Amino acid sequence: MSILKNITALAATTALAGVASLGFTAPAGAAQSGEESGASHPAVIHPDGYEPGSVVARGYCKGWVYTKKKNGHWFAKGVMSSSGGGYGWHCLMYIERKHGSGRYVAVSGEHRAAGETVSTGYYWDDKGYKVRICVQNIDWRDQYHCGKGV
Repeated sequence: MSILKNITALAATTALAGVASLGFTAPAGAAQSGEESGASHPAVIHPDGYEPGSVVARGYCKGWVYTKKKNGHWFAKGVMSSSGGGYGWHCLMYIERKHGSGRYVAVSGEHRAAGETVSTGYYWDDKGYKVRICVQNIDWRDQYHCGKGV
């Protein structure tokens, strides 16, 4: 086995071991099948779950999506980093999800940050679903801007 394959296998094993303790559950009424996730999750993903196509930045407010597979099903969470310091909140974020050709609907609460990194919990993101992060820079008197769904 090549060194690259060994490193990739080790990273994937480590990532899955870390996810095992998070206690994910599928939402009520979710389809439970042995099928692999659809096109929104390629067979080869970034070993730590970071989805680079999901990034959205508004000044010093930057958000992205992480995805994890647990027991054959995908889950996603939003993460936002704020490099703005001082008093008060500077950045807001939440995540939205859609199924199929439906519209995006907020699934997380609003999270606030000032000079820190915050994240949502994990949400169902299996076959047919897409999750995206929406970020707002309060200091710019900005509106929410959403990244690409993954």
